[in-house]
Formats: sequence, C-alpha cells, structure tokens
Amino acid sequence: MQGIHKTILCLLFRRPLLVLLFTAAQLSGHGQEKTSVTITIPQNPAPVDPMIYGQMLENVNDSMIYGGVTDMQGNEQKQVIPLLKDLQVPVLRWPGGTVVYEYHWRNGIGPRSLRPVVSTLAWQGKENYQFGTDEFLQWCRKIGTTPYINLNMGTHPLYGSTLREALEWIGYVNGPEDSDMGKLRAYHGHKDPYGVKYWGIGNENYLPGRAARVQDPDTVYAERLRLWASTIKAQFPDLSLLGVGHTSGWNHTVLERAGPYIDFLTQHYYVNAKVKDGRLQDPAATLFAPAKMEAHLKLLSAQLTEMNRTLQRTQHPIRLSVDEWNDRHGVYNGNSYQFSRQSVRKQFDVTVAAGMLNVFIRQSPVVGMANYIFPVNAHGLIRTVGTDDAFRTPLYYLFKQYREKMTGHKIDVTLKGPGIDAKTTPFNITGDCDEVTLPDAPLTFVDATAVLNKEGQIHIALVNRSADNTQEAIITVPSGYKAVGIWELAHRNINASNEPGKRFEVVPRTRTVKQKGTGISVRLLPCAFALLQLVAE
Repeated sequence: MQGIHKTILCLLFRRPLLVLLFTAAQLSGHGQEKTSVTITIPQNPAPVDPMIYGQMLENVNDSMIYGGVTDMQGNEQKQVIPLLKDLQVPVLRWPGGTVVYEYHWRNGIGPRSLRPVVSTLAWQGKENYQFGTDEFLQWCRKIGTTPYINLNMGTHPLYGSTLREALEWIGYVNGPEDSDMGKLRAYHGHKDPYGVKYWGIGNENYLPGRAARVQDPDTVYAERLRLWASTIKAQFPDLSLLGVGHTSGWNHTVLERAGPYIDFLTQHYYVNAKVKDGRLQDPAATLFAPAKMEAHLKLLSAQLTEMNRTLQRTQHPIRLSVDEWNDRHGVYNGNSYQFSRQSVRKQFDVTVAAGMLNVFIRQSPVVGMANYIFPVNAHGLIRTVGTDDAFRTPLYYLFKQYREKMTGHKIDVTLKGPGIDAKTTPFNITGDCDEVTLPDAPLTFVDATAVLNKEGQIHIALVNRSADNTQEAIITVPSGYKAVGIWELAHRNINASNEPGKRFEVVPRTRTVKQKGTGISVRLLPCAFALLQLVAE
C-alpha cells in the first residue's frame, strides 16, 4: 500500500454492455478527453459514519406516513417493512420537520380510539395521531433502525411547546419503570424504556413565521437552546442533542452560547430540479448542485473545528447533521414550475443523490449524520401500490449499495478531466448554502469517492454528472490491489423511472472485471453511477 502503480479499471455499461480493455499506452491515444482518477491511502484515514445514510419520516399530507408507512388508520403496511429492513437504515428522524411546530406527543399515546384528529396547518392535511410515539419506536425496531426524535421548540402561543413537555416526552420514552413518566409508559403496555439516544431541539427556527411557526433571531434561539439543552443534559446526561444550524453567522451564535450542551448542528439542503414533459431542464444546474452544498459544508467544517478547540471538545466534537436533503422536483404545469412530491424518482436523481452522498463522505467525520426525505412514497426510495404492494425506485438500489459498501474509512481521490466552470454555472439548490459562492475552478463531469473497509477492500463510487455524453475514467489505484467486481445503475434515458407497470426499468447490473495489462477503462453513460470493488492481491 506504500507505492502506487497505474491500474485502469473497467466499467460495463448498459445496452449494450461492452468491456473495453486498454493498456496505458493505448489510453493516451486520440479521442474524447478522459478523466484521471487517482486513489491513494493516507497515513491516518478518517472514518465515515454510517449514519450519513439515514432517513426521515414526516406526515406531509402526501401519503408518506399515512398511506405509506401505515394505512390511513395507522396500521402498519406490511409490504414496506422487509424492503426497509433490507436497506439497513442506520437512523430515522421523526416526527419532522415542519410539523414539529404543532406536534404534541401526548396526543399520540394511549388507546388509539381516544386520540384526537386535528387539522395540520403546515401541510393542510390531517393528523390523527394513530402513528404515535410507541408505534414509531416499535416500528423502528421492526425495520432495524435507530430512532431520532425531534422536539417541538416553537414559541407560537397556541401551538408551541414547553421545556417541561419536552422533558416529559424524554421521560416517557427513556425513564425507568418506577419514574412518573415510566409508569405512564408501562400503563400503556410498554414496561421497558426505549433508550432513544438522539433528540433534536427545534427545526428551522430561523425561517419567517408560517402557520404554527414563529421566527427566532439567532440570539433568541441560542439562549433558549442553552436552557433546554443544559436542562435536558442535567437529567439525561447520556443523550446526544441536536441544535438547529443554518448560516455560519447563525452557527457562531448558537455554538458560542449553547456549544457545551449539544452534540450536532443540523443543516438543510434541497436541490431543485425543473421537470417539463417528464424531462430534466437545465441539467447542469441540477446535476452539479451538490458542489455548492460541499462549499458550504467546508466553510462550516472549518468554523466547527475551531469552535471545538475553543470549547475544549476535540475529544467529543460537535458535528454536523444534514437533517434534511433531497432533489425536489418542480414540475411544469403550463405556466410555471410547481413543487411536487409525486414526481417519480428518475435516473438523473441517482446522479444528484450520489453526488450528495459523495459530499457527505468527503466531509466526514465532521458530517456525522444525514437524513434523506423521505423513504416511502413522497420523493421515496419505495413507492406503495394499494395496501399490500410496493416497489423499489432507482434510489432504493443506490442507498442500499452505499449503505453496504461505502462504510469504513475515506481515502483520497484526485480528479482531473473535462467538466464545467463552477463560477459561471448557476446551481439549483436552496437551503443553508445560499451564503456561499464557488471559486473560479472547474468541476469534472466524473465525481468520485473511495472508502477502505475493515476487511481491507476498497470501494470506489463513480458518477457521471454529464446529461449528454458518456464519460471515460482512467483510475490509478494503490499498488497491491486488483479490481474484482463492478456494480452499475444506469439507463440510456436520464429521465427513465420505475413505475407500477414498469418496475424494473432502472435496475442495477453486476459484472466481473477482467483486468488486463496495466489498466482498465471505466465508461459511464450520462447520469450513470458505478461502484468498483478492489481487493488486495
């Protein structure tokens, strides 16, 4: 692993699947410019936390919980459980999101027949509280995930919550059986504490007032967070608390006042794809948008590293959680582009999601958690059909592959090749990263990350951010490694999707890699993703 020799890896691409083998000399010939990808193993590689592959549930009135995870009466939809269990979701955030401003946990415990049905202000729907605290936590156990509960920290006089309500919720979930709230949990049939570790305090408190939300200035939120977090930690010292993050200025105020008591700052990023007649518009603005998120995460990472030193928290550092992220679709309705959660996940969404996951890997371990919205139906990895059927979208396959293969320690990747100019490209992404602009530097069409796992294997994630052209990558790997397999998620139509009647339009393919001479060339169709596996010889 000390020296490096040139080994060029081969990717098989779909329809037709061709193997292109070259020597190093042949690859230097004429033709389309290629991308060089150099993989090196640093002296002390940084860990990648599996929690970056997390998910989020929220009742957004779009068949995500009611009509997705459960039926409309809150009964579990059995068809989604084995699919989610197979994903090995590491962490799951609930109940939101925007709905936490009006969510009161006591409405969702006890006999289900006595639970209220209320109109929700945020998403203009109904909450019947049938999928409450106990139902959520038991469901998490069935799919094998770690629950993360978000507290209502709103200040609205009618819908906001209190610190006492938050403490009682934590006590209900985690208190011993002989505690006041533990007795209530036991009375409702759940004797043993659930042991939930992760608790978020607030959600997007910086945004302008809306429905049940009241906007907080950074100083107001920071002081309330200090009070809430210090009080919670005093009673429940083993919890990991997440405070609301935003811009670098907001984060500085929050860290300065509440830093000793929190473990994560949350960030939100949304790529916004424009879809007209089923086709992606302005593709570069969408496919390269994760680069702007990465610029912001780098800014926050530097700030957080310095603040952890100041707070003497280098041994137990505060990290970032990208609590909400997605590629949202704005669908053209004849007059304008309207946000829609019902727009199905397409091949180009694979490109965006892989690009964002690659960013989380590169920014590890400062980014220690991330939660995609949502796993079922709205933007989902899974889509249900009726009450007893479901199928996988392209993103399901992508998440499963990252969760299984892209864990361990990140290793260095150097890219050089054709691409676009970051300075002159608009990026369709909103959220916390609005404060940054990218430097005048090229962004290669091929994006890549690499991870070394505990068995000594290397996995390389490659994505083609070009919507129009096949890209060829020439990969140099550490000496002593050989390529043994390749996994590809690609389609000749970047707008292809899986539908109830065409469930296997976009599916992965695996092939054995035959290495010849000194290298293998990797060819990627537009918007294709591929993962290469290397083992020590």
